[in-house]
Amino acid sequence: MSLRARVTLAAGFAVLLAVLAMSIAVYAVERGSLRDQIDRSLISESPPRHDDTTASHRVPPATAPEHLPLVRDAYMQVVDGNGNVVSVFDNRTLPVTADVLAVARGQRQDAFFDADVNGTAVRVYVTSTGQGALQIGRSLAEVEQTLSQLVLTLVVISGAAVALAAVIGRLVAAVAAAPVHRVAEAADTVARTKDLSHHIAVPGGDDLGRLTASFNTMLDALSESLAQQRRLVADASHELRTPLATVRTNVEVLARADELDPGDKATLIDDTVAQIGELTRLVGDLVELARSEGQEEPFTVVDLDEVTREVVEVASRNHPSITLRVDGGPTLIRGARSRVWRAVSNVIDNAAKRSQPDGEVDIIIGDGAVTVTDRGPGIDPADLPHIFDRFYRARDARRMPGSGLGLAIVKQIADSHGGTVAATTAPGGGAAFTLRFPAADSTETCDQDGNLSAS
Repeated sequence: MSLRARVTLAAGFAVLLAVLAMSIAVYAVERGSLRDQIDRSLISESPPRHDDTTASHRVPPATAPEHLPLVRDAYMQVVDGNGNVVSVFDNRTLPVTADVLAVARGQRQDAFFDADVNGTAVRVYVTSTGQGALQIGRSLAEVEQTLSQLVLTLVVISGAAVALAAVIGRLVAAVAAAPVHRVAEAADTVARTKDLSHHIAVPGGDDLGRLTASFNTMLDALSESLAQQRRLVADASHELRTPLATVRTNVEVLARADELDPGDKATLIDDTVAQIGELTRLVGDLVELARSEGQEEPFTVVDLDEVTREVVEVASRNHPSITLRVDGGPTLIRGARSRVWRAVSNVIDNAAKRSQPDGEVDIIIGDGAVTVTDRGPGIDPADLPHIFDRFYRARDARRMPGSGLGLAIVKQIADSHGGTVAATTAPGGGAAFTLRFPAADSTETCDQDGNLSAS
């Protein structure tokens, strides 16, 4: 069902409920008012009471009293204490009920009740005469006729009101849905042309305006994401071209291995294996960078101190000449353990690579952060703004192995965790990197699947 149809139905249904409630109220009030008028007229038509005993033998005249209107709809009779009809007007007998007997015997002063007299609805008033009861009745035909006309009028008005509400609702829905249709048309245009620069004019500051602005923001985010992917592919193809060319050349030379000196052959094989290793690391780094912001691995409570010491153990084997000193204690963070491990590993590996042979690297852990300080050449101020860019390598680092993706991966992991990473020049020389993650809440625990829960 379209938005216009929904708004039209909603408007018509709401007006129908309102008109129905109002009609019921009007009908009830009007019915009560008409019956009150009948009751008052019956009271006014009854003769005055007298204390003398002759009042009990008053007999209605053969012709209608002058003060009784609508003679053809009038009823009048006198009943004694035994329920016998003493006299009746124009042979129009009224039923003698328990209420009539109670009034005739002096148990009540008066009473009202509805009766069916030969198929005619009659409103009856009973009043005491001292030793009997006088019944005065009046047909409710005029009341029922008036109420029938009122019901017909209310039905017509209700139908007209609902129809008018539906028309107005349709017009309002058309105006309100116009921006939504523009958004839908823009989405169709983007899907058809793949042009993410197709924006919609924001109509105003209302809800539909915010919807349009959100759609434009989404297009900008998609455009930026697509641009980043294209840059990544372009940068990756550039970085892969050189090692692939080198491997290809080495393999072509190895194809003529019988013509090579054994020493040259061994060197060539070692160089090829090293290039393949670089390609493997580069592809792994590219896969890491290509990951989306939403992580497949769930966030858990991670002990940063434990992760860092595991990384240091591995780094010590890879860089045996570098002394890695660790200081700190347990500090709990929220994150994906394998990715936190990768970020810490990249920072420590970068510090070890930039350190002098037999150098030292200090690693301090605490308050949800790990700070790694080396004794290398430090960071050139010109390189500092770009040090976390993809494939960026400082001038003095271009002679070292690597792809320039390690610190970019650290930055991406920190951002995806809501953390930060910063680089500065250490006071005593060298570079200092601080990687910080959001601290875990003291009430958070992990279940057996590693998912977070509040205790």
